[in-house]
Amino acid sequence: MWELTKLKDVKVTDRYFDEALHIDVKNMLLLDPDRLLAGFRETACILAGEDEETTSAFMKRKQRYGGEWEDKLIGGHTMGHYLTALAQAAVSPAVTGKELEDVKERLDYMLVSLKECQEKIKGTENEGFIFGAGFPTKEFRDNPLLQFENVEKGMSHPFLEAWVPWYTMHKILTGLNASFKYYGSETALEIANALGIWIAKRTEGWTEDKHKKVLSIEYGGMNDCLYELYEINRDLKDKGNSLYSKEYERFADAAHAFDETELFERILSGKADLLNNVHANTTIPKFIGALARYEAFNSEKKYLDYAESFWDLVVNKHTYVTGGNSENEHFGQDNVLDAERTNVNNETCNTYNMLKLSRRLFAVTGKKKYLDYSARTLINAIMASQNHETGFTTYFQPMATGYHKVFNTLDGNFWCCTGTGYENFTKLQRGIFYKGDEKLLISLYIASEYVSDDYVVTMDCNFTESDKVNIRIKPAAGKAIADDLWLRIPTWSRAIPSVRLNGKEKELKQNEGFLIIPKEDIASGAELEVCIPFGITCESLPDGKNTYAFLYGPYVLSARLGAKKIMTKPHGIAVVASAGRSVDSDEISIISEKSVDDFVGNIDKYLIKRDGEAEFDLNGTSKPLVFTTHFDQYTESYGIYWKLKV
Repeated sequence: MWELTKLKDVKVTDRYFDEALHIDVKNMLLLDPDRLLAGFRETACILAGEDEETTSAFMKRKQRYGGEWEDKLIGGHTMGHYLTALAQAAVSPAVTGKELEDVKERLDYMLVSLKECQEKIKGTENEGFIFGAGFPTKEFRDNPLLQFENVEKGMSHPFLEAWVPWYTMHKILTGLNASFKYYGSETALEIANALGIWIAKRTEGWTEDKHKKVLSIEYGGMNDCLYELYEINRDLKDKGNSLYSKEYERFADAAHAFDETELFERILSGKADLLNNVHANTTIPKFIGALARYEAFNSEKKYLDYAESFWDLVVNKHTYVTGGNSENEHFGQDNVLDAERTNVNNETCNTYNMLKLSRRLFAVTGKKKYLDYSARTLINAIMASQNHETGFTTYFQPMATGYHKVFNTLDGNFWCCTGTGYENFTKLQRGIFYKGDEKLLISLYIASEYVSDDYVVTMDCNFTESDKVNIRIKPAAGKAIADDLWLRIPTWSRAIPSVRLNGKEKELKQNEGFLIIPKEDIASGAELEVCIPFGITCESLPDGKNTYAFLYGPYVLSARLGAKKIMTKPHGIAVVASAGRSVDSDEISIISEKSVDDFVGNIDKYLIKRDGEAEFDLNGTSKPLVFTTHFDQYTESYGIYWKLKV
């Protein structure tokens, strides 16, 4: 129905977004590629039977990065994210000059090096295998495939037995797929196809018992990346391109081995509390994989039903105002969110995956709710996950009032969310525009430019300063614009947006939450001014009727609570979390109205925007507060949710 426009065709011109992209690219290029490759090179040498000196030389005398992730059994997971992020940056119109040269050089080097690892074991029983995990004991060094064998036995101690090797493999294969899909690297496709055959052989050898044990341990989106590899090869074959693997159909069979239909059916049942105490980031990619099966085989409609049912459950019963979800990496009971606001909410990987699921669900269904969620989440969870001075990113975003965001470091915190963080900020143009049959949709109102063979669309807006969006559409020389222009009506708009076409008011047809400008009106080009009226809105939580968050148009607001009590502490496996709370209570007494409902109903009187600033003063309460756009909070403690009382 709809397709995401290609990354290479869209450039974000918003200053804030552009800075976020370039600081992300800078950080990626500061990493030592040989340290990221060290584990892959060592694994290849061990499987090839090389001696210690040959192995050390092949590793360029470098060691894996530390921090208890890259040097442990989950080592190598960063590589997959790194490849994807580099591939996205390599085709971004905003990455140019020396920066672009460096990105391409780095990506080419990583791919050639991984190919060399694969070549080392060509002709052996493990042909095609690449992996970069650490070796905690001699047993693992003697058998680099021991993690996979242990998983098949149901063993999962992260330091002694197996730290989710299939999860790591999903990241690696996805990065290779991206390097071909976006960047066009034939080397990446060769590596991916050889790795895909190794995976297929492994899945084909599973007994029913082994299969169940594998699915009981986190495996990321192995179904998703294998269906993607299947589609890549099928499309190449259909186009007569000889690059396709002659055994590509095995990839779809291997993908289906990771389709956890028992889980899918359970979610489809619609029973209460199905996600209680379920690990969020283990689960979300499984449903992206279910959607991937439908994308690959449109007759498999039930797999679309699985994905839609899961999305509805997560967004409607487990999601905070920013679009994030989870507490300490887990879902809770349905509609229990206020009671689970802590210092470890909203794992960034979950947000990354829900955004991916939402955009793809819109593409195949055309349902506006997926775009509404995507827009809110990009601005208020993804953009809010970056320190906009250092470019480092969050693992958690606390929803309990008074905590702060904690960011990774350059070379010491290779968390899962570090990898997704690299990806997030090299694809900020994704989801702004969608292309359909004779129609173009503007989904996100962000200053940007879309260039197709037929026309150029330029959009300029900044909702912290104005409620107007200026759009210019210009046909290519000798062409007329042959697409209708669709505009998403945001959920936060206080009325139907008004549109001026070439300076004149224009009445537009509406279709299920979209305004439609017919191609006849813009055939020779057009200037549009779209005014989207907005102000302050309030949202409470299902288990906290008077626990409110405030929004200004599309922006979640959070109160500035200073930096005096900022402290951190270790959490989980080598993660760092906020420890110091800057307020004793998140209760606010209302002194200006007789009830909470009256205060909320008149919020425009009490939460006032300062002229020329994205700063808002809260009045009429016992505790005056200054709020700002949450995406710009990265140096202070903050408060999104406040308990109102009279």
